[in-house]
Amino acid sequence: MDEIEQQPGATGGAGHDAGRRAWNGDDARLAQFSGVLGEVRDPLTWGLDLEDQSLTGHVDSDDPTCERFVRAYRSFTGEALEVETLRTRVPDDDVEDVVRAACSGARAAPLHADIAAPVEPAPAEEAGGSAADGAAERDGSDFADSFQDYRSAMRALVAEVDEAPLTTGTFVVDGDEADCVRVTARETTAVYVAAADRALVVTGPADLVDRVEVVTRPVDALLSGRRRADGGA
Repeated sequence: MDEIEQQPGATGGAGHDAGRRAWNGDDARLAQFSGVLGEVRDPLTWGLDLEDQSLTGHVDSDDPTCERFVRAYRSFTGEALEVETLRTRVPDDDVEDVVRAACSGARAAPLHADIAAPVEPAPAEEAGGSAADGAAERDGSDFADSFQDYRSAMRALVAEVDEAPLTTGTFVVDGDEADCVRVTARETTAVYVAAADRALVVTGPADLVDRVEVVTRPVDALLSGRRRADGGA
């Protein structure tokens, strides 16, 4: 299993006392997340590779969307798809905000990759430029311009997602249709769907989101697999 992000103050959940002593702090916090986790069944079938999985947020937050288990996939053509498992379902009044934020985040990911902090440039003579060119780089003007472009692009992106229609329908989880809320902006879709006693948010290219098979598995299965990989009982 890929690294699970560790947060301070984690304690094991009820029903995991026997196993908790064999787990490290990351596993104890995941055990407290007890329930089911969403994932893509047989990712390779859909041309996907599991790129990362992590437990993020804070267990003591009042925000039901704060703590979530995220499985991030990437297709062979470079497209990203994520399946997020929220600790609890979101109040009906907040579902729209959650699904629009997820869509905006998915669309903004390439912008986040493009913007970078300025680094110390090579001497002008090594870079093949003039001293004036080096001074312009050192004063951060290029980065400032890029950052302003980034902010403008982000505002436009969020506005576009906010204007996209919110629709309701069904989404298949574990082979069964469940009620869902979704938004699509420029071929990027975010879907909020209730599953078991919690909720999933699936984001990615619209055609891929509608084709993949999403299933849930108990947290214990993930923990048991990790313990076997570590040589545990």
